[in-house]
Amino acid sequence: MMKRLTFLFLFSGVFLVAKADNVPIVSSATTTTNSTSSPTQNIDTNPAWAAAMGGSSWVSFASTGNPSDAGFVAVANGTAVTFTDTFTLNGPVTGAYLAVLADDTASVWVNGTEIEAANLTGPYPKCAATGIGCLTTTAGLFNTAQLAPYLHNGVNDIQFKVYQEGGSSYGLDYAGAITTPEPSTFCLLGAGLFGLALLKLRK
Repeated sequence: MMKRLTFLFLFSGVFLVAKADNVPIVSSATTTTNSTSSPTQNIDTNPAWAAAMGGSSWVSFASTGNPSDAGFVAVANGTAVTFTDTFTLNGPVTGAYLAVLADDTASVWVNGTEIEAANLTGPYPKCAATGIGCLTTTAGLFNTAQLAPYLHNGVNDIQFKVYQEGGSSYGLDYAGAITTPEPSTFCLLGAGLFGLALLKLRK
């Protein structure tokens, strides 16, 4: 009977360890803060921009997207605003991806380390011609190898410093997710290791 229980512990720890917890990272008025005195808001986009990515919204600190909208705010060249997404991870990172769009361009920081510098040299035919821009062809795409070294268990933040360099519209859009093992996974793994220890003791 003890041997059977030991195997149950062991197999539960092995077979269920693959369960994962996905932490979404998406731009929105509710999840993104910014360095101005105005709250972050979802904005109507400039018609020239790529559409917002799945689950996200283009955001800014004012109505800075569509020049045709009443109340549109033209952002002066040289403006740089930092947008921050803060989130908590429960365990080691097993997978990560992030896509970023910006007008005109943006740098990306993970827990204080810059992983992508903004393109501040232009030209700007439609937002940034190189680096991170507002078109699908100039999106910043980041994978596990680029993100995981700078993420840790506990509270994390990803920051986007968005620059206005050559135009009137201004905004940020990002979407991604961080994958970690579910907290219960560690308990099950512990049970599996405990089962192995019991099995060894009975030999």
